[in-house]
Amino acid sequence: MTGRFLDPLVLQAYARGEWVLMQDFRYQSADGEIYTAPKYFITDLASTPWIVKPLLAGIEDRACGVIHDFLFCENKLPRVVCDALYYEMILAINVGDRRAGAIHTFLHLGSGPAYARCAGGMKVEDLAFELMSEAERVGWRARLQLASAL
Repeated sequence: MTGRFLDPLVLQAYARGEWVLMQDFRYQSADGEIYTAPKYFITDLASTPWIVKPLLAGIEDRACGVIHDFLFCENKLPRVVCDALYYEMILAINVGDRRAGAIHTFLHLGSGPAYARCAGGMKVEDLAFELMSEAERVGWRARLQLASAL
């Protein structure tokens, strides 16, 4: 089995260079695990340094970037696992092995600082609370407080 995205990617422009998921977005990995980036999650899609942009020419990698951003933000998996899942996702969207390998190498070399910024898991600033209903805000605040207490 190869990995696959289970939902359409529905985004709304947010702040400069940022987007908000307007519905849950799921990826099922090759081992059957499902990773869900939640509605209202704020993402920059795929932070791509200029040196890597030529490798991505013609590739629609936003979906991969959203799940990778969420995995970093959630901060439950080691960085190497998050980066390996990005590699799997980019292969799932039919990027060739050689190109995917080069992209993965650059991703892993540059992803350390972003992963370190996410230490401690999801935070209030990772979600667009102003777009939520009151009930959704209450639920997310409770969920985030519970997570920080663990």
